[in-house]
Order: sequence, then C-alpha cells, then structure tokens
Amino acid sequence: MVTEIFLMMCAQDHAITFEEVYPMFVYCKIAYRNVLENRKRTRLIGITLLLSCLLLLFSFTLGNGIEEQILGQYRNFLSGDISVVWENVKEYDVSDPSRLHFSEFDLKKDLENKEAITILDSWLEEREPDILEVYKALRGNGVLDTGRYASYSIIVGLDDREADFYVSRGVLNLLQGSLPFRSKYGICISDVAAKENHIQLGDWVVLDSNTASGYVNSLEYQVVGFYKSNSDFDSIYVYMTDTDFLELYDQPEEYFHSVRIYLKNPEMADALAVDLAQFLQTGNSGVLRAESINESGEFYLMISGFLKSLFTLFVVFILSIIAVGIRSVVRMNLFERMKEFGTLRAIGFNRVQSFFIIFLEIFILAMIFFVLALGISCILVYFFSQTGIPVGAGAFAYILGGERIYPKFIPSDTLTALLIITCFSLLAPVKPALVLLYQNITNMLSQNQKRISVIGGILHSLFGARQKKLST
Repeated sequence: MVTEIFLMMCAQDHAITFEEVYPMFVYCKIAYRNVLENRKRTRLIGITLLLSCLLLLFSFTLGNGIEEQILGQYRNFLSGDISVVWENVKEYDVSDPSRLHFSEFDLKKDLENKEAITILDSWLEEREPDILEVYKALRGNGVLDTGRYASYSIIVGLDDREADFYVSRGVLNLLQGSLPFRSKYGICISDVAAKENHIQLGDWVVLDSNTASGYVNSLEYQVVGFYKSNSDFDSIYVYMTDTDFLELYDQPEEYFHSVRIYLKNPEMADALAVDLAQFLQTGNSGVLRAESINESGEFYLMISGFLKSLFTLFVVFILSIIAVGIRSVVRMNLFERMKEFGTLRAIGFNRVQSFFIIFLEIFILAMIFFVLALGISCILVYFFSQTGIPVGAGAFAYILGGERIYPKFIPSDTLTALLIITCFSLLAPVKPALVLLYQNITNMLSQNQKRISVIGGILHSLFGARQKKLST
C-alpha cells in the first residue's frame, strides 16, 4: 500500500522534516496519495459527486431564473418599481395577485382626481434624476364581439414608447401582422382568442365598454395583429392605440388606470414609495396611493420564493438519496482498507487523525469534481440562457411570464453549494469510518471487523479515559 510505504520511509528518517513540523501536510499527503492509488474507487465516487454537484449548482440557477422571471413579468406589465393606483385598490388584500387590475377612478371626484394628478406630476418632475421610465397605463374591461361569439377582454391602450417597452421586455410577442399604430381603429389580439372566435387578420369586430361617464359604448375595430399568449389567462388582452382607447372609454386625456414608475436604482423603491405616498397626501384628497413592488407584489414575491425553495428541496431530497449510495461505496472501501488504518493506529495515529484522513479523501474528491461541475454548469447556463428550457403552456407559464425558463447564475450560490458539498463530504463517511476506527487494532490488522456500537464506543472512550485518569 502507498500509505504503508510512505509511513515506513518517514519512520526511517529521524531528521526533523516538513511533515513533522506541519502535521496537517502529512494528513493531506496521505489522503491525496490514497485518492490517486485506487483509481477505480476514485472514478466511482467522483462520478457520483460530479452528478451531485452539477444537480445542486444547476438547480440554483433554475431557481434564480424562476424567481426573476415571475417578478420580472409582474414588474414589467403591472407594477414597475413603484405603482400609483386609485384609492379603490385598498379594498383588496395585498395577497390578491390581481388587485392592481382593479384600479379605477371615480369621475364624480373629478376635482380631487385632477388635483392628485397635478401633485403626482410635480413629484415625478422633482424626482426625475432618480427615475428611469414612467408609464401612465390605460386599461379597462370590455367585451370582444364577433357577431357569433362574445368574450370578456381587458383592453389596453398603448403609445409607441410603451409598446416598444413591452416588446423589448417580452411582454408582447407579435406572431402575425403588426401592432395597431399604422391605421386608426386597429387592434392586436391573442392567438388563442383568434382561434376560439374564428378571427382572421383583417376581420372587423366590435368592442363594448363601460365609459367613464357610465354608459355603454360600442365601436368597430379591425384585427391587424396576433400576439402569442403564454396561457389561457394571458389571452384576454386586446391592444390598441392610446387615442383609440380614450375614444372608446370616453375618458379625459389626463386620466389613467395606473402609473408604473421604473427607477434607476430599484433598491430605492420602498423609500421613494413612502415619500410619494406622503407627497400625495398634501392635497388631502387621498384618491391616489403609491406602493412599492415589495408591497403590491406580495403574492408574486411569495410564489417565486416558494417555487425556488420547492425546487431546491426536491434537489436536496435527490442528494440525500445519492448520499446513501456514496456512504455504501465508502463503507465497502473502508472495509477493504481496514489493515491500512490498523497500521496507522498501531504507529500512533489516534481515531480523530484517522477520521480526518478519511474526510480529506472525500473532500479532495468533492473539490475536484465540484470545480468540474461548476465549469459544466456555466456552459449549460450560457446555452440555456440563450434558448431557454421549455415548460409548455398553462397556468405555470402564465405565472412565469413565458413558456421557457431562463436559468441565471449568481456567484453567491457557488459559496452556498460549496458549503453544502463540504457538509456532504463530512457526513457521508461518518458512520462507516467510526465503525472502522472503533475496532480493536488487532482486529483491524487481521481484517476481522466486529459488530460494535459506535455510540457505546464513543461513550467508553470519553468516560473510560476520564476514570482511568482519575484513578492514577
């Protein structure tokens, strides 16, 4: 055995060596040589560790991607970093994922509304250095009527700037035709709505709406484009120009459904939302309220964190099963090397030192294959960040904001994974190593392993040594 040869060479040399001055170097050297000696065992444990590390690291990137996409969809389409909504939203619980959709002004409070809008505009002007983008959203409920079919719709009015924003952020993905900016009375509907209502490009449909004044308005529009729907829940939006929207809803130009404010530094969202909320109270009207994404998006924050934790928990479960397999391999390996560790014990190595050598062997293997897994993970993340991982259509795609997951690598996850793998390396050999090291030295040298109680052996070592010390 390499270890026995190494120990014999050290025993023959009585000069003070580097190894004698730094015992840790001896343990590392023995562990490293044992790793190199048994290449079959190294490959077997190494492949298992590689799969474990790869699974752990890639699960973190998927969790990060899910978390970012869910919050990103909500931020891009509905809330921004700070959302300004009308007072009726306070009637809905913050855990309601659709509460911002219900923002609605009361035209009976026209004077208070206009005063609040003026105050809001002055705050936006004052805080312009901190603001990246501002969008005053136009959105309302309506009915899409083809003559044969009628379906509920949420109608959205867009200007060129907001449409470009939606397209660049992947909120609005055009499949056919064009956005409704080339002609008056053009609309863009989802591919699902077009299929369900048997609508073709160029067809004319009727949109019915309840106007700001309270009466029903019906106007004809031509379908000029289809956008891709991520799910059935995402198929009810109808996009038109802001001017067409104001005409359909007979809405004053200065009014809006809600305001999305995007900041240059999103971490300032909470502080600036509080500042804006207080600023809006200067008019004593209270018809507008401001909320940061952390307040308005409680549901999305919860669901994104839950999905990431659930995914990680599943991976930890898989890793636990793998750990059982590694433990079996380690136990078989230690049984084959019983004589080797008996020699170590015979020349003066205690149980702690022997266990440390066993731990170092697993740890060295774990670090080697962890680095390899990290490299493979980076390649996979780079590839899938370009193409995405398909998840199909449905409710999950709606929450996710698309039919693909785009993994994201965060450097701090490397440290977390390294810590888990270190604990993994420490715990995997614990029981088989202790069973081996609490054998009698003579039994170890003759490779005659006896069945023992590890806990009993530990207690005997602690209290037996103490009683012996007291008796002397």
